[in-house]
Amino acid sequence: MSLHNTTTECNFKVIVIGAGIAGLAAAHHLERAKRQGNAPKGLQVVVYEQREGNPITDKYPAQLSEDARQCLTNIIAPASYSDLVDLSDYGISHGGVNILNNDLTHLFSNKKYENEQPQWINRKVLSSLLSDGVNVLRGRRVVRVRDLKDNKVEVVLDNGTTELADFVIGADGMNSTIRSQLHPAFSKTPQLPFILVQFKLATPFPQIPKAFQRDCVNLVLGNSSNSTQIILFSGSQLPLMDPKTAIKLSEEGPFAEPNDEVKAVQQALEDPKCGFVLVRMMIPTRLTQDWEDLTDGSWIDKILTFLREDGTNLELIKMIENDLVPATIQASPIFSSEIGKAVPFKEGRIVLIGDAMHVVPPTNGNSIAAALKDAQDIAETLLASSELGGADGPLQTLLPQNHYALKTRSEDYLKKSLHLLEVSNQTGIQGFLHRGMLRSMNWLKSF
Repeated sequence: MSLHNTTTECNFKVIVIGAGIAGLAAAHHLERAKRQGNAPKGLQVVVYEQREGNPITDKYPAQLSEDARQCLTNIIAPASYSDLVDLSDYGISHGGVNILNNDLTHLFSNKKYENEQPQWINRKVLSSLLSDGVNVLRGRRVVRVRDLKDNKVEVVLDNGTTELADFVIGADGMNSTIRSQLHPAFSKTPQLPFILVQFKLATPFPQIPKAFQRDCVNLVLGNSSNSTQIILFSGSQLPLMDPKTAIKLSEEGPFAEPNDEVKAVQQALEDPKCGFVLVRMMIPTRLTQDWEDLTDGSWIDKILTFLREDGTNLELIKMIENDLVPATIQASPIFSSEIGKAVPFKEGRIVLIGDAMHVVPPTNGNSIAAALKDAQDIAETLLASSELGGADGPLQTLLPQNHYALKTRSEDYLKKSLHLLEVSNQTGIQGFLHRGMLRSMNWLKSF
């Protein structure tokens, strides 16, 4: 990025639509540049977010790849990055995997990025750090954007009011209103044949099967096109909870109130420094019909039945049966953009980033990496433009390059994520061959 002439008089308004990771990161990068004197004082950045509160995904840790960590060191201040590491220090010291059969016999381990931190972060902490210094207006739903002839963009809210901006960043997620308007042919994102079900366990670490390693992602390969991740997050110890509490509570009905013991565990989980066991299951949609209507009790029954029928190790089943924390089950379909079918470039001053531009499945941290890279690149493109005192030329000449880089990068992340999903959820002869390959690789490592 070229040096800036920040003495240039400039009034330039950027509206970011969506306060997810991508939108907040782009806004934070621009605001930080202004504070450091690397952007004109007249730069104004505002984020519109339709949700009043935090999304449910903020309750679950998110994986950071090497690319994502590198982006964050460029986007947030060193002190903020240190805070992120400190508040997300779950004791996971590498980004590798410990791969097991569903009877918990060992297949293969790969320790990668040893001692690089953080590997997993508290998503709420990350959102808070990215929100610092950013003007986020919640309860503002944008229904339409329109490029005007004078290099302005009209932004229309659902209450009928309009705002004018010099540039608009569409970061309103997978079901992007902005993408649907600008590119109607890309309004819907294909759904993959998997449901991601994640929940938290209060299992004391001494009671966890020894097959599970504490410093990496434990991946259990199933026999029915399924897989289960077990991640042990170190931290302060959870209060004790009676066995099968979630099952007993569900039997009392959907409106049953948890007792003080359960509330103490749930409250402790709000602390980013709290230790717990995270379980992430990929279950084929053909085995989860009408999953949207399942209560917590129905989900627990379905999960345990599915694992038993799949031949899963009884120790793992017992962990889930005894220690699942009530009200922590979250299920969601997996969506993905199609390889080779990227949203095309469109002239004007409206761009898409993150899931609004390309939906990358949440495997190996690729989705967050794509969002952060998009945010960093569009912010730096703006700062390098002559409109903001940069020396790289007008935005109209820079945006096609930005779009090409974004498209190329997201295609790479997409291929990696889809490949990981495929090999982790194989069955039949393909699954047999994959396990054989992993055993061979593990055997070769011993020489």
